[in-house]
Amino acid sequence: MSSDMRVMIVEDDPMVMKLNMEYLARVEHMTLAARCCDLTTARVVLEREAIDIVLLDVYLGSRNGLELLRELKTRANPPEVILITAASELDTVREARRLGVSDYLVKPFEFKRFREALLSTRCQRDTLSQASDPLDQHRLDTLFRAPRQEPRRPSGLPKGLTHHSLVQVIDAIVALSDETFSTEDVAQSTSMSRVSVRKYLKYLSSRKVLDEAFIYGQIGRPSFTYTCLDHGQLEQLRTPQ
Repeated sequence: MSSDMRVMIVEDDPMVMKLNMEYLARVEHMTLAARCCDLTTARVVLEREAIDIVLLDVYLGSRNGLELLRELKTRANPPEVILITAASELDTVREARRLGVSDYLVKPFEFKRFREALLSTRCQRDTLSQASDPLDQHRLDTLFRAPRQEPRRPSGLPKGLTHHSLVQVIDAIVALSDETFSTEDVAQSTSMSRVSVRKYLKYLSSRKVLDEAFIYGQIGRPSFTYTCLDHGQLEQLRTPQ
Protein backbone atom coordinates (compact mmCIF):
# COMPACT_ATOMS: atom_id res chain seq x y z
CA MET A 1 0.00 0.00 0.00
CA SER A 2 0.97 3.62 -0.35
CA SER A 3 1.89 6.06 2.41
CA ASP A 4 -0.43 6.95 5.27
CA MET A 5 -3.81 8.46 4.44
CA ARG A 6 -4.23 12.09 5.52
CA VAL A 7 -7.56 12.41 7.32
CA MET A 8 -9.60 15.53 8.11
CA ILE A 9 -12.36 15.39 10.73
CA VAL A 10 -15.30 17.81 10.42
CA GLU A 11 -17.32 17.67 13.66
CA ASP A 12 -18.79 20.41 15.87
CA ASP A 13 -19.33 18.32 19.03
CA PRO A 14 -16.11 18.42 21.14
CA MET A 15 -16.77 15.03 22.74
CA VAL A 16 -17.42 13.32 19.41
CA MET A 17 -14.35 15.06 17.95
CA LYS A 18 -12.24 13.66 20.79
CA LEU A 19 -13.61 10.16 20.27
CA ASN A 20 -12.98 10.31 16.52
CA MET A 21 -9.39 11.44 17.12
CA GLU A 22 -8.80 8.67 19.66
CA TYR A 23 -10.24 6.05 17.33
CA LEU A 24 -8.24 7.40 14.38
CA ALA A 25 -5.01 7.14 16.37
CA ARG A 26 -5.69 3.41 16.72
CA VAL A 27 -6.10 2.74 12.99
CA GLU A 28 -2.99 1.79 11.09
CA HIS A 29 -1.87 3.81 8.07
CA MET A 30 -3.94 6.86 9.06
CA THR A 31 -2.71 10.36 10.00
CA LEU A 32 -4.81 13.19 11.40
CA ALA A 33 -4.17 16.10 9.02
CA ALA A 34 -6.78 18.56 10.32
CA ARG A 35 -9.79 18.91 12.60
CA CYS A 36 -12.54 21.41 11.85
CA CYS A 37 -15.67 22.37 13.75
CA ASP A 38 -17.43 24.10 10.84
CA LEU A 39 -17.69 24.08 7.05
CA THR A 40 -15.84 27.39 6.60
CA THR A 41 -12.70 26.05 8.28
CA ALA A 42 -13.01 22.77 6.37
CA ARG A 43 -13.09 24.61 3.04
CA VAL A 44 -9.95 26.60 3.96
CA VAL A 45 -8.09 23.42 4.91
CA LEU A 46 -9.11 21.67 1.70
CA GLU A 47 -7.74 24.58 -0.36
CA ARG A 48 -4.37 24.45 1.43
CA GLU A 49 -3.87 20.79 2.33
CA ALA A 50 -3.81 17.48 0.51
CA ILE A 51 -6.54 15.44 2.18
CA ASP A 52 -7.27 11.81 1.35
CA ILE A 53 -10.27 11.09 3.58
CA VAL A 54 -12.85 13.39 5.18
CA LEU A 55 -14.82 12.21 8.22
CA LEU A 56 -17.87 14.42 7.88
CA ASP A 57 -20.81 15.15 10.16
CA VAL A 58 -24.15 16.16 8.64
CA TYR A 59 -25.51 18.34 11.43
CA LEU A 60 -23.04 21.22 11.81
CA GLY A 61 -24.91 23.94 13.67
CA SER A 62 -27.15 25.70 11.16
CA ARG A 63 -25.25 24.16 8.22
CA ASN A 64 -25.49 20.77 6.56
CA GLY A 65 -22.39 18.70 5.86
CA LEU A 66 -23.89 17.54 2.57
CA GLU A 67 -23.12 21.05 1.25
CA LEU A 68 -19.42 20.25 1.46
CA LEU A 69 -19.95 16.82 -0.05
CA ARG A 70 -21.66 18.36 -3.09
CA GLU A 71 -18.78 20.81 -3.54
CA LEU A 72 -16.16 18.08 -3.29
CA LYS A 73 -17.81 16.00 -5.96
CA THR A 74 -17.20 18.77 -8.49
CA ARG A 75 -13.43 18.41 -8.07
CA ALA A 76 -11.27 16.40 -10.44
CA ASN A 77 -9.72 14.28 -7.67
CA PRO A 78 -11.83 14.73 -4.54
CA PRO A 79 -11.01 13.11 -1.20
CA GLU A 80 -13.04 10.14 -0.04
CA VAL A 81 -15.85 11.04 2.36
CA ILE A 82 -17.13 8.93 5.24
CA LEU A 83 -20.24 10.31 6.91
CA ILE A 84 -20.23 10.00 10.71
CA THR A 85 -23.51 11.40 11.87
CA ALA A 86 -26.72 11.00 13.84
CA ALA A 87 -28.65 11.66 10.63
CA SER A 88 -30.27 8.47 9.39
CA GLU A 89 -33.34 9.85 7.63
CA LEU A 90 -34.10 8.15 4.33
CA ASP A 91 -33.73 11.36 2.31
CA THR A 92 -30.28 12.04 3.81
CA VAL A 93 -29.12 8.49 3.18
CA ARG A 94 -30.37 8.60 -0.42
CA GLU A 95 -28.60 11.91 -1.06
CA ALA A 96 -25.37 10.64 0.50
CA ARG A 97 -25.49 7.54 -1.67
CA ARG A 98 -26.19 9.61 -4.77
CA LEU A 99 -23.19 11.81 -3.98
CA GLY A 100 -20.96 8.78 -3.64
CA VAL A 101 -19.91 8.64 0.02
CA SER A 102 -17.46 5.85 0.73
CA ASP A 103 -19.23 4.76 3.91
CA TYR A 104 -21.92 5.83 6.36
CA LEU A 105 -21.60 5.49 10.15
CA VAL A 106 -24.48 6.37 12.46
CA LYS A 107 -23.68 7.61 15.96
CA PRO A 108 -23.04 5.95 18.30
CA PHE A 109 -20.70 3.50 16.60
CA GLU A 110 -18.08 0.98 17.70
CA PHE A 111 -14.35 1.17 17.01
CA LYS A 112 -14.43 -2.01 14.92
CA ARG A 113 -16.94 -0.48 12.48
CA PHE A 114 -14.95 2.79 12.41
CA ARG A 115 -11.74 0.94 11.59
CA GLU A 116 -13.41 -1.14 8.87
CA ALA A 117 -14.71 2.03 7.20
CA LEU A 118 -11.28 3.68 7.18
CA LEU A 119 -9.33 0.66 5.96
CA SER A 120 -11.88 -0.26 3.29
CA THR A 121 -11.82 3.32 2.01
CA ARG A 122 -8.03 3.30 1.96
CA CYS A 123 -8.00 0.03 0.03
CA GLN A 124 -10.39 1.41 -2.60
CA ARG A 125 -8.40 4.64 -2.98
CA ASP A 126 -5.13 2.74 -3.30
CA THR A 127 -6.67 0.43 -5.89
CA LEU A 128 -7.64 3.37 -8.09
CA SER A 129 -4.31 5.16 -7.69
CA GLN A 130 -2.17 2.11 -8.44
CA ALA A 131 -4.23 0.27 -11.06
CA SER A 132 -3.41 0.17 -14.73
CA ASP A 133 -5.99 0.85 -17.44
CA PRO A 134 -8.17 -1.14 -18.04
CA LEU A 135 -8.91 -2.68 -14.62
CA ASP A 136 -9.21 -6.44 -14.32
CA GLN A 137 -12.08 -8.16 -12.49
CA HIS A 138 -10.11 -8.55 -9.26
CA ARG A 139 -9.53 -4.79 -9.04
CA LEU A 140 -13.16 -4.08 -9.88
CA ASP A 141 -14.30 -6.49 -7.17
CA THR A 142 -12.12 -4.63 -4.66
CA LEU A 143 -13.88 -1.40 -5.60
CA PHE A 144 -17.48 -2.55 -5.85
CA ARG A 145 -17.96 -5.63 -3.69
CA ALA A 146 -18.37 -5.52 0.07
CA PRO A 147 -15.29 -6.86 1.89
CA ARG A 148 -15.60 -10.44 3.03
CA GLN A 149 -15.50 -11.20 6.73
CA GLU A 150 -12.20 -12.72 7.81
CA PRO A 151 -12.72 -16.48 8.19
CA ARG A 152 -12.35 -18.01 11.62
CA ARG A 153 -9.67 -20.64 12.12
CA PRO A 154 -10.60 -24.13 13.36
CA SER A 155 -9.21 -23.14 16.79
CA GLY A 156 -11.75 -20.33 16.97
CA LEU A 157 -8.99 -17.71 17.00
CA PRO A 158 -8.52 -15.05 14.32
CA LYS A 159 -5.72 -15.51 11.82
CA GLY A 160 -2.29 -14.74 13.30
CA LEU A 161 -3.15 -15.80 16.86
CA THR A 162 -2.16 -19.10 18.48
CA HIS A 163 -3.65 -20.82 21.49
CA HIS A 164 -0.23 -21.28 23.08
CA SER A 165 0.48 -17.53 23.07
CA LEU A 166 -3.07 -16.76 24.20
CA VAL A 167 -2.54 -18.95 27.28
CA GLN A 168 0.72 -17.07 27.99
CA VAL A 169 -1.17 -13.78 27.91
CA ILE A 170 -3.96 -15.17 30.11
CA ASP A 171 -1.41 -16.44 32.65
CA ALA A 172 0.21 -13.01 32.74
CA ILE A 173 -3.14 -11.28 33.30
CA VAL A 174 -4.04 -13.68 36.12
CA ALA A 175 -0.62 -13.17 37.74
CA LEU A 176 -0.91 -9.37 37.69
CA SER A 177 -2.30 -8.30 41.05
CA ASP A 178 -3.30 -4.80 39.90
CA GLU A 179 -6.93 -4.34 38.85
CA THR A 180 -5.76 -2.28 35.86
CA PHE A 181 -2.81 -3.27 33.68
CA SER A 182 -1.16 -2.12 30.46
CA THR A 183 0.19 -3.70 27.32
CA GLU A 184 3.70 -3.16 28.70
CA ASP A 185 2.86 -5.06 31.91
CA VAL A 186 1.80 -8.15 29.96
CA ALA A 187 4.72 -7.88 27.52
CA GLN A 188 7.22 -7.88 30.38
CA SER A 189 5.57 -10.91 31.99
CA THR A 190 5.45 -12.96 28.78
CA SER A 191 8.64 -11.79 27.00
CA MET A 192 6.43 -11.27 23.94
CA SER A 193 6.64 -8.09 21.87
CA ARG A 194 4.24 -5.23 22.62
CA VAL A 195 2.82 -5.57 19.10
CA SER A 196 2.06 -9.27 19.62
CA VAL A 197 0.60 -8.71 23.07
CA ARG A 198 -1.67 -5.95 21.72
CA LYS A 199 -3.21 -8.42 19.25
CA TYR A 200 -4.18 -10.80 22.03
CA LEU A 201 -5.47 -8.04 24.31
CA LYS A 202 -7.58 -6.66 21.44
CA TYR A 203 -8.98 -10.16 20.87
CA LEU A 204 -9.88 -10.51 24.56
CA SER A 205 -11.47 -7.07 24.46
CA SER A 206 -13.56 -8.08 21.43
CA ARG A 207 -14.77 -11.10 23.44
CA LYS A 208 -15.84 -8.72 26.24
CA VAL A 209 -13.40 -10.42 28.61
CA LEU A 210 -11.37 -7.23 29.02
CA ASP A 211 -12.37 -3.59 29.13
CA GLU A 212 -10.01 -1.41 27.09
CA ALA A 213 -9.38 2.24 27.97
CA PHE A 214 -7.49 4.72 25.80
CA ILE A 215 -5.27 7.47 27.24
CA TYR A 216 -2.43 9.68 26.04
CA GLY A 217 0.97 9.09 27.60
CA GLN A 218 3.32 11.75 28.90
CA ILE A 219 4.88 12.24 25.47
CA GLY A 220 1.53 12.35 23.68
CA ARG A 221 1.53 8.80 22.36
CA PRO A 222 -1.61 6.69 22.76
CA SER A 223 -1.59 4.15 25.57
CA PHE A 224 -4.05 1.41 26.45
CA THR A 225 -4.99 0.04 29.85
CA TYR A 226 -7.15 -2.98 30.58
CA THR A 227 -9.42 -4.31 33.30
CA CYS A 228 -10.66 -7.90 33.44
CA LEU A 229 -14.46 -8.06 33.18
CA ASP A 230 -14.98 -11.82 33.33
CA HIS A 231 -12.40 -13.97 35.13
CA GLY A 232 -14.49 -17.08 34.54
CA GLN A 233 -14.49 -16.66 30.75
CA LEU A 234 -10.79 -15.78 30.86
CA GLU A 235 -10.09 -19.17 32.47
CA GLN A 236 -12.35 -20.94 29.96
CA LEU A 237 -10.28 -19.57 27.08
CA ARG A 238 -7.35 -21.70 28.24
CA THR A 239 -9.13 -24.64 26.58
CA PRO A 240 -8.98 -24.68 22.75
CA GLN A 241 -12.38 -23.92 21.19
